[in-house]
Amino acid sequence: MNKQTKQLLALVCLLIAWAISWRVNRIPTGAAAAALKAKAAKSAQQENLLSLRFHKVRAQMDGLYHYRIKPVPFDSRENPFRLPAFMEEATVDKEPPATVAKGPVIEAAPISPEAPAESGETLLKHAIGVMRLGGVVTMNNNSQLNVDGELRKEGDVFTVTVKAKLVLIRIKHLTTNYVVLALDDPAAGSAEARVRLN
Repeated sequence: MNKQTKQLLALVCLLIAWAISWRVNRIPTGAAAAALKAKAAKSAQQENLLSLRFHKVRAQMDGLYHYRIKPVPFDSRENPFRLPAFMEEATVDKEPPATVAKGPVIEAAPISPEAPAESGETLLKHAIGVMRLGGVVTMNNNSQLNVDGELRKEGDVFTVTVKAKLVLIRIKHLTTNYVVLALDDPAAGSAEARVRLN
């Protein structure tokens, strides 16, 4: 056999192999076509399950985070902290209930705006009634009294407003059970009061 014949035979073999390959891969048989259809249906069903799960999760997220993702615009006309008009009128007419403060027990007469200027013991009683006395704090053997939210030690002078007048008060003696307060203004007179601390 010569060289051209061998090449011609090789070409024919390649054409036959190509035709067989094309026939097998290109034209599916009945069983192969059914397998392809089943595979396509299965993938569509899986995609459908994933789609359903995605929509279910999305609906749950919307239920939980709806107002965070899509907030309702704020209506400035409706103030949620303002009382309705009928409640405002009702609360203006009433006096607030008297509150009982924990702390010292002082018997003070009610202050009227027309009352004459006070001095001495009466002024001191009213000043003690106005101020808020807290507990005693002891640090490094040094006792301090909480007066209107500030710590004061024995000998300190502080002011209290009584009937729009500043009254100077000195802490003369301080223990864990009681405190002795005195007026520190000579124009207001002299007075001392012992206040029991609860």
